[in-house]
Amino acid sequence: MSIQFSQGKLQDQEQKTILQQVQSHMQRAAQEAVRGVVIEVVEAEVTAKLGREKGQPREANGQAREIDWECGNCGCSDANQFIRDGHYRRELQTGWGTVQNLHVPMLECQHCKHDVICEYAILEKYKRFWMDLAQEALWSSGCGQSLRDICDRWSATVGHAVGLRTINERINQIEPLVQQFHTNPLEQVPQVIQLDGIWVTITQQGEVVVLDRRDRARHERKGKKMVILVALGFWTENRKEKREIVDWQIAESEKHEEWEVLLHRLVKRGAKAENGLKAIIRDGCGGLGQAIGQVYGESVIEQRCIFHKLKNVRDACRTELKGDDHQEKRKQLMQEAKAVYHAENAEQAKERLAVWSTRWGEVAPKSVATFERDFDATLAYYQLEGVVLQWVRSTSLLERVNRQLRRKFRQALSFGSNVGAEVALYLQIQRLHAKWNHTSWWQTSHALSLDLQQVHHP
Repeated sequence: MSIQFSQGKLQDQEQKTILQQVQSHMQRAAQEAVRGVVIEVVEAEVTAKLGREKGQPREANGQAREIDWECGNCGCSDANQFIRDGHYRRELQTGWGTVQNLHVPMLECQHCKHDVICEYAILEKYKRFWMDLAQEALWSSGCGQSLRDICDRWSATVGHAVGLRTINERINQIEPLVQQFHTNPLEQVPQVIQLDGIWVTITQQGEVVVLDRRDRARHERKGKKMVILVALGFWTENRKEKREIVDWQIAESEKHEEWEVLLHRLVKRGAKAENGLKAIIRDGCGGLGQAIGQVYGESVIEQRCIFHKLKNVRDACRTELKGDDHQEKRKQLMQEAKAVYHAENAEQAKERLAVWSTRWGEVAPKSVATFERDFDATLAYYQLEGVVLQWVRSTSLLERVNRQLRRKFRQALSFGSNVGAEVALYLQIQRLHAKWNHTSWWQTSHALSLDLQQVHHP
């Protein structure tokens, strides 16, 4: 490395030039190091497959050594019939930049003199991007970065333009992991599950054909509101409180038929009373209550969210006691309503409600009717023992999770398919799980890419 320094104090432009030269040298050194490591690893894999070092004669008359590489012509997989046949050169685009002049070993089959198909562990044929860039895309997407931002980063790294489709394909390739998440048995059956839905926009292909900016015929796409039904589970492990999003379902509405699909899948994966599930917490919207009754019956306790109950009372109160003149009355009404749930048991809570209703019945009859409606459903948590009250009194913890998920949906504006929405949601969920388990999202996102390799190459 040759960098010229002056004897005096470095001026602004001179210091900038030196820093640029250092960065350039570091990038070239990193690329050369990557090239050396890749060549060393693929050569070591060839030696392991053939069972002999370079220059060592093969055992032509010995017992066959079957390996998972085979001749592209005759299908032979006997390593004793394969010999080294030079190299071919290629480039590889990595997170350190584009690595040039990469020597990749070639093998020849002695049965038919044709090339052997070599599937290297760290180097895939015809794929110019190495896996670290795909890992970077997963990490960036999970952090809420847009496809365009990721494209700009990749383009600067490899030295040429990288398209949105290239990035999107590498993010969506983890879709098999999403399907595994939906079907694998639960490792830990939660004691409590909170359920709620969030609305997003997913674009769908229509029948009308229009011309795009480049005069290409394309089917017109329209956005459609869809709801994501989310299930958040809680349990205790080694005296520590644990939480995890155990499943979700993209649906067209919050009708009971849509919720039943999610609940039946949870049951199939092990979320049922005999395995430790004690309660399901929900708000009062949609057909969720009917779905819980259809799937679980009375085997688990169903608790209505206290937060949403009090919110409905507050909304009714604002319509009855309008204006600044009634501000203190509204505040007092809500304080007394909240105090109802500070009772030591369900019977005491009912007594407090009766007193509250008598006090406010004439002043705010709609608020009283709202509070009394399905009031018993908000007291089910008194039946539970050994369960953290924060899990069962309301769905507030799930509301916080939904706010995290909405950030990604707002950034993306809309998704071009259910697959894109599922993958985006899965990455956000895995990032939240990493945070809750006090692990690095960087390590978790890289592990996802390696898990995908196991799916494709079991």
